[in-house]
Amino acid sequence: MAPTSKGRATYHHGDLAAALVRVTLEIVDEVGVRGFSVAEAARRTRVSPGAPYRHFADRDALLAAAALEVSRRLRAGYLEAVATVASPQERLATMAGSVVRAAARFRGGYELLYAPGVRTAHPEVLTAKREFVELLLPSAFEVVSEERGAEEGAVALLEALQALSRGYATLLLDGVFGDPDEVVEDVAARATRSARALVAGYSTAPTDG
Repeated sequence: MAPTSKGRATYHHGDLAAALVRVTLEIVDEVGVRGFSVAEAARRTRVSPGAPYRHFADRDALLAAAALEVSRRLRAGYLEAVATVASPQERLATMAGSVVRAAARFRGGYELLYAPGVRTAHPEVLTAKREFVELLLPSAFEVVSEERGAEEGAVALLEALQALSRGYATLLLDGVFGDPDEVVEDVAARATRSARALVAGYSTAPTDG
């Protein structure tokens, strides 16, 4: 992005779409999903009010693109966190801490993943969330107790992990533990410890925690 002589911005090769996603995350973080407007996103990227519609069909399409970006970064953060983790139990437990950290980083952007209107109009957002959880499926199959039944037990474990992770993330953003920026690592550690205990309940193998 380079400034023109009039102080406006010019974009090339799809840069505007990426810039719109970035400012959408900023706006949603500030005013929430309901307060978001495409006009404000256009103003912040210094383009005409109609320019965003050359890349996104409507408001929900831009919100969905922002949600997918958060999902992509959450996935990347999790994969980085478990890159050197050998234990399937710990790979599962790490999910909770990763979700808490993503919630603290993206705030309103994280809540976009759960916005009913966005998910209804753009099922790819729900698909991206499901694909993230499916990253954990091999680990779940490794640790699930045989008497529970492999598939049923693995699915139940992942559902419980999602609920636990979402719960801690919501409590963090609600300020239950204090200022999210100040307590994020403490809450991430709490969530991970709780996840370890949860995983242990579904497993006959020893955990690393």
